[in-house]
Amino acid sequence: MIFPPDDLEPWFPIETERLMLREARPEDFDDIHAYAVRDDVVRFMIWGPNTPEETRAALDGWLDEQALWPRTGVNLVIEELAMERVVGSIRLTIQDAANRTADMGYTLHSDVWRRGYGTEAARAVLQAAFGPLGLHRVFAMADTDNVGSWRIMEKMGMRREATLRKNRQVRGDWRDNHVYAILAEEFTRI
Repeated sequence: MIFPPDDLEPWFPIETERLMLREARPEDFDDIHAYAVRDDVVRFMIWGPNTPEETRAALDGWLDEQALWPRTGVNLVIEELAMERVVGSIRLTIQDAANRTADMGYTLHSDVWRRGYGTEAARAVLQAAFGPLGLHRVFAMADTDNVGSWRIMEKMGMRREATLRKNRQVRGDWRDNHVYAILAEEFTRI
């Protein structure tokens, strides 16, 4: 079976209580660059802090990808509904189609940390992953020092399956990462 199937309908945009998860628009550049340039936001990322040209290239890449459907990877911006501004992004990418496994990643502007936005966005994407997408397993990785990120994973009911030693280089330093995962049957019990 081909996954995702050709007749799969887009499972987004997704509106939650406080957020809209939607495809990016050209006019989102300033909001995206506002978090992509911040040292505190990209501290554990393999990218950034971005120059305006790097943010433009990333946004242009997302816009190009959005022309394809179906596609195995979906990047969505996280828009804060009350302020009508983009405060982050979230991604779901099929990594193993035969076994219906995807990975998830997210980035949030530090101005909105500790408000539950990461948890709200991750829960919505997992609901889509295990609902209309029919995935079996979703995993995510976070730097071992990125407590905020892996706490979101734990709130979603994801289990820490491994700690990968020095598996990712970030600005010249080899970093350890935790791997978390959740199965469809586990998520439906939350």
